[in-house]
Amino acid sequence: MLFSKLIAVVPLIAAAVRAQQIAEVVDANNFCVFLPPPDSANRNIADTEWNAQTYCLGNAPNAKGANKLADGFILSAHYVATNTYVQVTGQIDPVKAKLNATDEGGQMDVAAPKGSSCAGWSLYVNMIEPATNTYCMRCCNDKVTCNRGISEKGCAHVIPGDYSGPLNGGSAGGLNPSGSTTPNTNVSVSASSSASASKAAAASGSASPAQKSNPPAGADANVSAQSVDNKSGAAGVVPTLAFTVVALAVSFLSQ
Repeated sequence: MLFSKLIAVVPLIAAAVRAQQIAEVVDANNFCVFLPPPDSANRNIADTEWNAQTYCLGNAPNAKGANKLADGFILSAHYVATNTYVQVTGQIDPVKAKLNATDEGGQMDVAAPKGSSCAGWSLYVNMIEPATNTYCMRCCNDKVTCNRGISEKGCAHVIPGDYSGPLNGGSAGGLNPSGSTTPNTNVSVSASSSASASKAAAASGSASPAQKSNPPAGADANVSAQSVDNKSGAAGVVPTLAFTVVALAVSFLSQ
């Protein structure tokens, strides 16, 4: 009897683990976004926000259990790190992820999928816009920098940044060619960055200023040399997950 109960509780534990979708943004070649589950027949972003799953490019060590992004899905990646947020923006080929190419897109954040997070940060906003071949992912710690309430305005407004790429004659930003995961030190930064940031921008091969959006009012656009403790973001998730799993098991076995 006990053994049969233990077997029966396994799906509950698996469901609890899947609910904790953790993304991570390391740099232009190692980051995650949210997309429909692999087995979802519905490939529209807005329809699958509630059960979206993490998909990663390269190495994102804190994104436990994440799916791998399809080769060629990310066409360009412009990474920016400041004192208040990290973000990556650019172009996508929606067909590579079997998305609806005419879909206007949708937004994933800490509310949908429920229990999701970005390692090292308390909030995130991720938008996928297949119809315009654009995507954006920002992780931060405050509701102003990660504004979840204006998704209808689209990536360029919610997350100002560089959206250039091969589809409009721009560069791939810091993304390595051919989907390589070899580290690339090129970083895209905003025009108002500090002198040290300007040097990084000059070396990055970013697109012309016309392809960039201005940072939001009050945002710190200076590239920071901070070392983000990615473990801190996952730390809050792991205890919660463990408690949930234990509670499920105890409740089931006590019946």
